[in-house]
Amino acid sequence: MIAGVARVTITPPPGLPHGCWSARTGLAEGVHDELLAHALVVDDVALVAADLVFASTPLTEEVRRRVRDLTGLEHVVVHATHNHSAPAFSRGCAIAGVADAGAFTAWADVLAEQLAGVVYAAWRARRPARAASGVGIAEGVSVNRVDRSRPADEEVPVLLVEDEQGQPLAIVVSYACHPTSMAGTTLLWNADFPGPLRAAVEEAYPSAQCLFLQGNAGDLAPWDHWFGNADARPQTFENRDFLGRSLAQAVLVTVPSLRPVAEVPVAAAATTLELARRRLPWSEEEIAAVAAEIESEEEPPYEERWPDGIHSAASATVFPTAYRRGAIAMYADMKRRADEPLVAELQALRIGDAGFVTNPFELFSGPGRAIRAASPFATTFALGYTNDYLGYLPPDDDAERLADVPLREVLDQAAYRWAYGITNANVERGEVGRVVETSAELLRRVHG
Repeated sequence: MIAGVARVTITPPPGLPHGCWSARTGLAEGVHDELLAHALVVDDVALVAADLVFASTPLTEEVRRRVRDLTGLEHVVVHATHNHSAPAFSRGCAIAGVADAGAFTAWADVLAEQLAGVVYAAWRARRPARAASGVGIAEGVSVNRVDRSRPADEEVPVLLVEDEQGQPLAIVVSYACHPTSMAGTTLLWNADFPGPLRAAVEEAYPSAQCLFLQGNAGDLAPWDHWFGNADARPQTFENRDFLGRSLAQAVLVTVPSLRPVAEVPVAAAATTLELARRRLPWSEEEIAAVAAEIESEEEPPYEERWPDGIHSAASATVFPTAYRRGAIAMYADMKRRADEPLVAELQALRIGDAGFVTNPFELFSGPGRAIRAASPFATTFALGYTNDYLGYLPPDDDAERLADVPLREVLDQAAYRWAYGITNANVERGEVGRVVETSAELLRRVHG
């Protein structure tokens, strides 16, 4: 096996809208820690992980085109860590309700070049290498934010890549948890908890670069940040860093037990699914009437940042109008495109005894664990937010919980904020099973 790793800074300049969190008017005033993009190239496969909220199909296609021109590589994964302290940038997502801030146009125009360039740097840095993988455990640092009685996903898959002399080159880490440790109370660009996680791992292994990959975190959040909990652990940089370092500790316990080998099979496979768009029970006329009502609502004047004491787990009840507008725009789009399927790319990689499988959703953690359970690999990285963004994908049982709820009630943030991720899913019931089954089949294919 030959492997190379590289990173590039992708932080926007201060003075741009901070994005992601509504109900604040302030511009980004500085940088707490840099937003990064990492690339790992192993044989003819490239894995890119960027501190973005989303990685859309147009962005992915442009990165792949540029990588082919620079290196000839055909198997390229473009993954977003889903960082909510990054710009509100989607550029071409296939769902409505996810708006780009126009001020990011100049920054976004060079982003594909940066992501392709970091692949090129990793490709140029390739050298003989070996690899091994394992799974750590991180307990008590996250919660199921939709139903806190359900388990969180505590697994921390780890891939170690080192050179022939035994010097670590790359440590790839995954965990399923929304990077929402910080919210509208800061105007500093930052990488959320993956930032301190990577820093702690690289402090322990100075020769390595640490890549963070986001798992299937559609219903998972940090600490006790379940929807409706206004008294959750405060959203401070101290608590963010504690979360990152806690995950790093799970990695640092795992890495010494790994025994890298030189004979490392590498394989890749991909397929696309056409998934039925969600069939809404409400008429276009009812959706349009409610949209007009919401548009006429007078919003209060917003401060530069959220006032102290407001927590993202309960922010929708404090600032309901912005959330209601996003939801009704999504419903109108679903209704208009009811017969247009959502096209989802699923991709799988094998690097030695580790399997990677990706999807473009905010898949809930239950289906994510089902993918891992069906995997033939001892270590499986089941990843969302990759190669596109197609919104939330809950299990069918969750969708049934809202089957007969009237439109105005669904939009009531005080009554139904707990169901966020179910209320705004774009995919019809029954389709999540196809994503799980096809993901497992791709893993079996690259394993064979």
